[in-house]
Amino acid sequence: MVTVVAALGGADPGSLAIEIPANARVASYIPFDALLPKADVLITNGGAGGTHRALSSGVPVIIAGVTEDKPANAARVAYHRLGVNLGTATPAAQAVADATNSVLADTEIRENVARLVKVYAGHDPIAAIERLTLA
Repeated sequence: MVTVVAALGGADPGSLAIEIPANARVASYIPFDALLPKADVLITNGGAGGTHRALSSGVPVIIAGVTEDKPANAARVAYHRLGVNLGTATPAAQAVADATNSVLADTEIRENVARLVKVYAGHDPIAAIERLTLA
């Protein structure tokens, strides 16, 4: 069974013009720390924060975003086989479904993400900032 969890980025879930399917949960905001340990894949607009948080949690990403840093993040994800770049901000439902099935079935993506988790775990960004700025 697939459960879809959607965060609306602050928008009111009651404002949606569609009926929410029985296997979906929708909220204006969902803390990644609570969600990602239960997730198999994150479908995101590709912002750096969510993308890095998912990957550092061992969750591959599917990116559908084309503004700001999103194309660069999506390109890196695709190049390093950490997920899928949909190449659009408005993907068709079938494209999202196909990408999800692909990511879930792709052992290379899972292995790459698992290796990256170890890199994140071995990196202390605060110490690096202090070293670079206080040196």
